[in-house]
This record gives sequence, structure tokens and C-alpha cells, in this order.
Amino acid sequence: MRPPPSESRFRSRRVHRVAVAGAGFLALMCGCSGPRPVLLTPAPDFPAVIRPLDGRAGSVILVQDRLRFVVLDYSFNDLPPTGSFLEVYRGSSRVGRVRLSRWSNATTAAADIVEGSPQVGDIARPD
Repeated sequence: MRPPPSESRFRSRRVHRVAVAGAGFLALMCGCSGPRPVLLTPAPDFPAVIRPLDGRAGSVILVQDRLRFVVLDYSFNDLPPTGSFLEVYRGSSRVGRVRLSRWSNATTAAADIVEGSPQVGDIARPD
């Protein structure tokens, strides 16, 4: 048996109101808890290496031991003149000496190893 039309309309409105109120409550609860900000902290075992730019230093980016040459990066500095002798440093100690060859482009230059054994990451500068 079907309920009278007025009663069914009342039930549908009440169900609709409860559904809307429930959806609003759910949206309120979900909307308040957004992603929390992540605080980035440096790892305690990873020391920061800060090297000041002095305008004359190049960084060793490739070492070819067998052919006795290195490639120096001068991305942030001016290239020294061809034929210049440069001292190579690892930290604060001198580890070698190189001579700039004719091959170079805007930011890199090749240098022949005159003495020592440079490694990638060493700094070459004139003294």
C-alpha cells in the first residue's frame, strides 16, 4: 500500500535535508584537515661546503690521468690567458700544477698536468 502523496513528499524533503546536512558536515571535517607543512631541516651528518667566488678560480670537472690533462670549469669566472700556469688546491693544500692549453670555449678550458694528481672538485687558480 502506498502512502498518501503529501506524506511521501514530506519524507523526501526530510531525507534531502539530512543528506545535505551530512554532506556539509563531511565537507567541513575534510576541509579543515589539509596537508600539514613539512619543515625541512638539514641532515646532521652532511656538512655544508661554501666556497666564495674570487673571480679567478676554476673547478676541475674532468681528469684524464692516462693522457695527463684536466678540464676546468669557469662558469662564474673569467678564463685566464692561454699558457698560464695554475696551482691546483684541494681544500687549503696544494696538490698540483697545470698549464692552460689552447683549447677552450666560453666556460671550460683544458689544461695539461705539469705535476701532482688533481681530482674532480679541486680548485685551480693562478698564484
